[in-house]
Amino acid sequence: MSNYSNIFISIGNHMLMFDELDSRRITLFQIKSVIVSGIGIFSDSYNLYAISLIYYLVSASLRLSPIQASLMTSASFIGAAFGAFLFGYIADRIGRKPMYGIDLAFIVAGSFLQFFTTNFYELVIFRSILGFGIGGDYVLSPVIMAENADTRDRGKLMIMTFPIMAAFGAILVAFVDQISLMYMPPDMVWHFVLAFGGVPALLVIYLRRRIPETPRFEARVRGNGEEIARIEAETGSSIKVDIDRKPFMARLRASIMLIIVSAVLWILYDMYSTTFAIYGPITIAYNLGLTPITFTYYAEIFAGIPGAIISALLIDRVGRRKLIVVGYAGVFFWLLMYSLLLSKSFIFSALASDVTTTGLIGKAAILGFTFYIMNYLFSATGPASIIGGAMVTPEITPTKVRTTSQGMTVGLDRTADAIGLTAFPILLTKFGLSAMVLAYAMIAILSIIMIFMIPEAAGRSLEDVSRDLDA
Repeated sequence: MSNYSNIFISIGNHMLMFDELDSRRITLFQIKSVIVSGIGIFSDSYNLYAISLIYYLVSASLRLSPIQASLMTSASFIGAAFGAFLFGYIADRIGRKPMYGIDLAFIVAGSFLQFFTTNFYELVIFRSILGFGIGGDYVLSPVIMAENADTRDRGKLMIMTFPIMAAFGAILVAFVDQISLMYMPPDMVWHFVLAFGGVPALLVIYLRRRIPETPRFEARVRGNGEEIARIEAETGSSIKVDIDRKPFMARLRASIMLIIVSAVLWILYDMYSTTFAIYGPITIAYNLGLTPITFTYYAEIFAGIPGAIISALLIDRVGRRKLIVVGYAGVFFWLLMYSLLLSKSFIFSALASDVTTTGLIGKAAILGFTFYIMNYLFSATGPASIIGGAMVTPEITPTKVRTTSQGMTVGLDRTADAIGLTAFPILLTKFGLSAMVLAYAMIAILSIIMIFMIPEAAGRSLEDVSRDLDA
């Protein structure tokens, strides 16, 4: 019996026929997609967190100025912006499959080259190459997973691919850093930690080059008979071809407002999240009296992974928007508490004596750590897993322009990240940690308002979600 059931969706005067994956079970094909896509995200996360854990070692070793240190952290994001735009456009023109694995080749090359870094300029170039691949992967992996998933479990599968694997990537870099510090001199530690980020990516390049094209791309865009036969053999199911005849640019123009809203939502999320991801193990950990490695372990084990699991269990039942609203409400509350603890410690009178000009000590540190972890848990349950998990654009834009749309979203977000990461140390010095945390709390409220501009995708096929754009 076929694992697919035919679904007919009326879109204006056009009748779309597409074989939807059987919603009764997750198939072996989908599990393989999660593993192959997820390892790339795992590597992306490793490389994101790596620079935060060895930030001071690199700065001391290469004698970086504050501006150079900021550019070091933002270089991979600049590369990612270019990679996202380019990979996104090409993957819509020639297919997802031809580009899949090439993204990881750039990650591997950029990672391994960092082992031979001798100065600031080389490090920026190598991290830009690394970022170029990461940008491509942020486009391809979520789109491929969305196009290979069934309606009922699409959210769950995308969270398994992105947030959960990203959390394990962060844990791995903490472990590699910890072991390296035990057996290597400091100058060798940061070279090794950065270079090791290419190992997971190297392991799955071959597998990515072997996967078939996504069923949706062949059914709606290209219709290549040989590739369709391969997909049908891989999945044990049939594909009904119904080529989208609307011009590419017409599809893109119809999607542009949703792309912009998605990009703004991601930019707002990363203004809060990526800054914490990069500078959290440096600034927040110091404020709480923790080492960067310990901070990373605690954050992922007590908040990142549990939150992503909760999100995976609920996302296809309660919907994306509800989880984001609840998650951001929690982020707002707990960041507000943390900001007040830092600036208005008299509110927590019993702990006032434990708040000093250099950070939190004693019971105040425990309370501050609780506030931060609860913020992270709520974030992982909602916005981190959905917005930060690159889910929004792939679910709401048509197949014909899906990777271009995702590339625009990722590219705009990475550009904003590069600017924000460069500016954060300056803003932190000028306004202080309490003011910055409060600003991020306000971002949560703004994001809650904006999320209602995005259609709900839970329980709906990708074709159904984007049907309004066919008018």
